[in-house]
Amino acid sequence: MCNALASEKPLTSDAEPLDRANEGVIVQGPAVLEALARRFPQLYVAPAEGVQDSHRMARGRGIVPEGANLNHFEGSPNDELREVNTSTGPVEVLFLERRRDFETFLQIMAHRSTPKPIARTVGAMTFMGLADWGKVFDAHEAYVASGGDDWGHEFARLAKEPRAFRSEFVVISEGPYSNVPADETPYAPDEWLRISREIRLHHECAHVVCRRSMPDDVLPVWDEITADVVGLLFATGGYDASLATRFLGVSERGFTGGRLEEYLNEEQMARIDEIAAELYDVCGRIEQMCGTDRESKSDWAVDPGHTSESVPVSESGQVVGPSEASDPFSFLMELKRSPLIPY
Repeated sequence: MCNALASEKPLTSDAEPLDRANEGVIVQGPAVLEALARRFPQLYVAPAEGVQDSHRMARGRGIVPEGANLNHFEGSPNDELREVNTSTGPVEVLFLERRRDFETFLQIMAHRSTPKPIARTVGAMTFMGLADWGKVFDAHEAYVASGGDDWGHEFARLAKEPRAFRSEFVVISEGPYSNVPADETPYAPDEWLRISREIRLHHECAHVVCRRSMPDDVLPVWDEITADVVGLLFATGGYDASLATRFLGVSERGFTGGRLEEYLNEEQMARIDEIAAELYDVCGRIEQMCGTDRESKSDWAVDPGHTSESVPVSESGQVVGPSEASDPFSFLMELKRSPLIPY
């Protein structure tokens, strides 16, 4: 059980940070939520009716509620905050092992401490532009240490920058990716949970990379397909079209039930089977770009240096193969520049 009172200066966690060489892990265990609450004090406001004023004061002014604690979170030794390197810079990723903690976190951060039910299909969320009071306190300490004596004026000056004191991060939960059970994958249950976590983590990082580098280029279905490409490449070393199509719920005959329907508008839903069959073929084409196909799997997943005698060419005319796809974020950008579908 997490139970930490806020300090007046929520700068860092009391816990010793782990070595950043450890896959970029910054903080691990119950100290994760303690460290985040010092940056985002609204985490001290347990979801309930009638607490939204306290949430607003914490979020907008950094005021910690009286008697603040984190008892509304269970906490887990496996919770972690890590930094993932991408082609557009690092992305902070929060992993919460317990589903109840994940849902509580979303109720607080996404729904202003309103006890709104969180759908079981929601396994991750990206937050952008959050007021980060840890950055404010860091700037204040640096200003005072340099001899400054008018913090109010300095804060107003710094705050004019639109991204000043703002942070973005991804939060992910435990569970099988896309709610696909292990017996429908090539993996044992424990291994599938581990792989699901990595797919989910890098899928969300792919969305962050796209928002940073191509903010006006949004194709909801294609963005999901390409984010799954990144997730699978990082988690398994290869792209398995049979898994990718199962995530979306598509087959050569049409829609079979899956995530696809979440990304279609009303007009597209009317022809979901046609779209699903098209996406089934698209996933096969991407698999060929990665040097494998449904009929003949290569060993590229365990050997990223594997090459194919016949290397496909992207829509832009650029050769794309296993050697390029071994850098998943570069491969993502090539796919984004040359979409295989218009939606």
